[in-house]
Amino acid sequence: MTTIAFLRPRTPGTLTAAVGLVALATCAVMASGCRKGPDPVEPAVWKLTQTSEALVPDAALRGQIFKALDAAASAGTDPSISKFHVRAATVVERDGVERVIVGGNSEYAYYPEAIHGETSLINHVISMVGPDAARRGVRFVAFYSEQCGGGGSCGDCRDYLMTTTAWPDLLMVCGQSTDRTVHVDRFAKWVVPEDRFPVVTAEQTGLEAAQLDALVTAALEARAGGVALFTADTEHLGVAVLTTTGRIYRAAGADDAAFHYRYPVGAALQQAATYRDYFVRALVVAAAPGRLPRLSYRDRQYGNEFSSFNRKRGLEPIRLILVEQTAELSHRYRLSSFEEALPGAFGAADFMPEAVERFLARAPSPVQ
Repeated sequence: MTTIAFLRPRTPGTLTAAVGLVALATCAVMASGCRKGPDPVEPAVWKLTQTSEALVPDAALRGQIFKALDAAASAGTDPSISKFHVRAATVVERDGVERVIVGGNSEYAYYPEAIHGETSLINHVISMVGPDAARRGVRFVAFYSEQCGGGGSCGDCRDYLMTTTAWPDLLMVCGQSTDRTVHVDRFAKWVVPEDRFPVVTAEQTGLEAAQLDALVTAALEARAGGVALFTADTEHLGVAVLTTTGRIYRAAGADDAAFHYRYPVGAALQQAATYRDYFVRALVVAAAPGRLPRLSYRDRQYGNEFSSFNRKRGLEPIRLILVEQTAELSHRYRLSSFEEALPGAFGAADFMPEAVERFLARAPSPVQ
């Protein structure tokens, strides 16, 4: 779930117990003739960590961050599956007035699908001030959490924040309730554009020539299919996956009128998983001729999850290869890994390691 590295679930029953204590206290006051009790203790003020102070030198912005963290503490959530409460807030100025806006995650009842905390928050901002004002006015996203880690947003939320905010200047904030410290990072540190992937020769991809050729051919053939009713041709991708068993699986992107896009990396990996082929050596992505493939961060999330299976079994990370068709009909390759393409990532292997181990224990052993 989004920014899970920042979040820990509340102890079950905490809210119910707190309400009961308030009710008992009220009854006690009424029974005693409403005698005045001790003055309530004010919560400690928020304090930026030393490394975060340099990122937020403006006193007014610091005040907005602290105000947002106080508001996020009471943001509504409904994490019926994960039990991770993602409580977020920001402050947007409009017509000289500061507006504190909150958001929280909500999950489907039976399927691992969710409205993420960041998505909820930015949607609330857009509905209140409009998309242009949101893009100009959202300077930070603040999360209220018991403990702050160092991870970034999930791949899906990275895609959404890059679409709806001025992300190169966006700050990601976590307020740690246990000691009231505030941890700040730049969102941009978690963004790796495809043109930063190193250009390599065919030999440097680490695959045999026949394997690389077969993967590229499969990816290009896959791209000829798929469903692109709304997807621009420049964004339509084909993907081919080579597993440790030597099998190749392929997929293309597909969209529909409900705007539920089926991502090609996830689709190809799902095919492999359907055949219990969980350990992947390499993955090739192909775009339109002359175009460098643009790989969504949600697809990077899918790839990172599968690469974590490799890590669990001591295998090399999945080789992520972007293939670009040049005007001379030759190919230019860029090589990375899902770990490098999705910095600050989290996955099931991080917060559910025992479950992943149980799952892999039932899987066929990888072919070395």
